[in-house]
Amino acid sequence: MKLSVLTGGYTHFFIRDICDLIDYYADMGYGALDLSLDSAYDPALLSEKDWLMPAKRIKQKMKTRKMFFCQAHAPIVSYLHNATDDDERKLRQCIRVCSYLGIKSLVVHLLHVKDSTPETFREKNIEYYNRFLPMLDEYDVDICFENYGHFLEKDSYCCSADDLLAVINGMDSTHIHACWDTGHANLRRLDQYENVTKLGDHLRAIHVHDNHYPISEPDGMFSPDAHNFPLFGNINFDSFIQALIDIDYKNAFSIETDTPNRRGHLDFFHNGELTLNLKPIPFKIRRKSDELLFEIGKYMLETYGLWE
Repeated sequence: MKLSVLTGGYTHFFIRDICDLIDYYADMGYGALDLSLDSAYDPALLSEKDWLMPAKRIKQKMKTRKMFFCQAHAPIVSYLHNATDDDERKLRQCIRVCSYLGIKSLVVHLLHVKDSTPETFREKNIEYYNRFLPMLDEYDVDICFENYGHFLEKDSYCCSADDLLAVINGMDSTHIHACWDTGHANLRRLDQYENVTKLGDHLRAIHVHDNHYPISEPDGMFSPDAHNFPLFGNINFDSFIQALIDIDYKNAFSIETDTPNRRGHLDFFHNGELTLNLKPIPFKIRRKSDELLFEIGKYMLETYGLWE
C-alpha cells in the first residue's frame, strides 16, 4: 500500500507552488498524494477557461516524480440553503480536473440540511447530488461522501457507515462511494473496525489522523477535530488497519493532518500589544515534523506488511 499525504496541510503555507510541494513530498518518500482542491492549489484549476495549463504542469510533475494522486478533496459547502450555482460549477470543474489527472476518487461533504430529520437529510442530499451523476459517468470519476464527526455538527446525519450507506444506496450509481475519516469517527466514539468493514467495497478513500475523543463541552475556541498525527491520540489504529486488510482496501493510506495546533493560540497581550512571537512555526521545525509524520505512516504500514 502506498503512503499518501494531503497537499492542503499546514506545509502548503510555506510551499505555495503545488509542483514544489510535489517535489517536497516525493523527496521525503511518499508514493502518492491527496490533492486538496479547496486549498494549496492554483486558483486557475477551478476556472473552466484557464485550468488546463496548470493541470498539464501538475500532471507532468507527478509523472516525472513517479507519483500518483490517490484521491482529491472538493471545496466544502456547509449548508444546502447556502449552496450556489458557483458551488455547483466548482464541483463540476473538480470532476474535470480529477479525470484529467487520473484521480478516481473525489471526496465530497454531504450538505447540512437545516432542521432536517435523518430521512429529509438523506432525501435532500440525494436530490442535490443526483444532478452530477451523468457527469461522473462521462468522466469516470467517483464521488466519495465523507463521514462527519464533530459533536457540534447540527442538521447532519452522516457520522456512521450506516448513515453513509443510506445515501450511497439511495443514489444507485456505480460512481457513488465513501471516504472514511478516522478522526471524525473517533469524535463519535465509533468502532473503526465495525464501520470500515460494513462499508466494504464502497470504501474508496480514507483520511487518517488522530485526536482525543470528545470533550463534553465546547470551549468556544478550539476544535476537538484536531487532525493530529496518527498515534498521537487515542484511536486504535490496529482496529482500523485490520479492517482495511479484511475488506482488501485497494487505495493508498492517506494521511490528513493539519497544523500542530489547529485553531491557533489564545491571545496574549503584553503592555497592551498582542504578542504572538511563537505562533508562526519556523519551516525548519515544520520540515522535521513532516519527516516524523512520514516515518509514522511508514511504521504503521510496515508493521502490517503493507509498505509498498
